[in-house]
Amino acid sequence: MRASSSFSGLLKILLKVALSAALLTWFLLRTDREQLGSAFAAIPAWLWPLLFGMYIVSQLISTTRWYMLARVLGFQGRWSSYLNYYFSGMFFNLFLPTSIGGDVMKVFFISRGQGAKAKILASYSVFADRLLGLCSLLIMGAGAVLASPGILPAPFSTLLIWSGAGVVAALFCAPLVERLAGNRLGAMVEKILRILLVFWKHPQVLVVCLVLSALVQGICIYICVLTGRAMGINAPILLYFAAFPLVALLTMIPISFSGIGVREGGFVYFLGLHGVPSAQAMMLSLSFFAVQVAASLVGGIVYSTGGYKKTGIE
Repeated sequence: MRASSSFSGLLKILLKVALSAALLTWFLLRTDREQLGSAFAAIPAWLWPLLFGMYIVSQLISTTRWYMLARVLGFQGRWSSYLNYYFSGMFFNLFLPTSIGGDVMKVFFISRGQGAKAKILASYSVFADRLLGLCSLLIMGAGAVLASPGILPAPFSTLLIWSGAGVVAALFCAPLVERLAGNRLGAMVEKILRILLVFWKHPQVLVVCLVLSALVQGICIYICVLTGRAMGINAPILLYFAAFPLVALLTMIPISFSGIGVREGGFVYFLGLHGVPSAQAMMLSLSFFAVQVAASLVGGIVYSTGGYKKTGIE
């Protein structure tokens, strides 16, 4: 049974790698290589350290967000511990076959030696960290299409608006769920809802984490904006804020390896709507991914030096 499960898992990984390779190859074959090289050459050398530094800052902010969420759930420890764990997780998220490998490691790091309940709460802290990032991204996307009607085709604009509205409604109405459903569905359901909605008992933390999430996403989007400007892409800035959430949603579909191929297709399509050549759009996507890889390698260094072992979380 285990052998069959392992084979099935390996097959899924290989299929994801094959799809990513096929998509990337297909886009490259349809793209003028000289234009692709020109787009890369247009990025000045001094810009790369700036982009890398911006992304590192965004991950420091993300660490702070996770640290705050974890403390609400009862985990202790120093911020520096979470920093070691977060950067180690970045490395595993990118280089393990599954995109959540790093999340699994982070759960292990903060819950080790504390029992099953701690593992559940640690998993929730990581999930909430990811979810708040997505929520802020959808709200920003909705704001972008509302501020600039017609910047995306109607179906995509509608999707972002409804998604953003749904996120806002959920944030405001979630506490009502506990009051309305808890008493009717029994003590066990009420207990589960109390755990799930614990962040609403700390509204200041929730608001700060949402602001931090918006800051993280804004930095990542501006990495793309600066790279695009360097390559001569004159697309409206709001296009980046509208398209980035949709590209992020595409890469979350578990059909590719680390979103490779799918991400490039998303950039090519959405930027192409405003006349951006596919070579520039693809290089923009690959450049952003290169920055992520470089930052993840820092996480690999943190892990290899045993940073994740230095302090425990109690």
